[in-house]
Amino acid sequence: MTTSELVLESWATKPLGKAARVSIAVGGMITATLVLLMATMLTQGAWVFVLVGVALAATSVRAARYPTLVRLAVVAANLIAIPLIARSL
Repeated sequence: MTTSELVLESWATKPLGKAARVSIAVGGMITATLVLLMATMLTQGAWVFVLVGVALAATSVRAARYPTLVRLAVVAANLIAIPLIARSL
């Protein structure tokens, strides 16, 4: 009986994979910081941007430390949610 491995271990240990993991973490933290700064400019719904910013920071660092398809998909979903939430406020 075999199990399905969703961990991208062979990709994550190569030099290009390490650079991609660093860019995922740094890019997520920069984007989260910008989202949190955008939350200070709002009068209504700032708490939504705070939650999205903190969630993006947490998921991007987790995805960079141990990249799986599910974690990368969650980071992508967080990034897609930012303009959708900004549009609704």
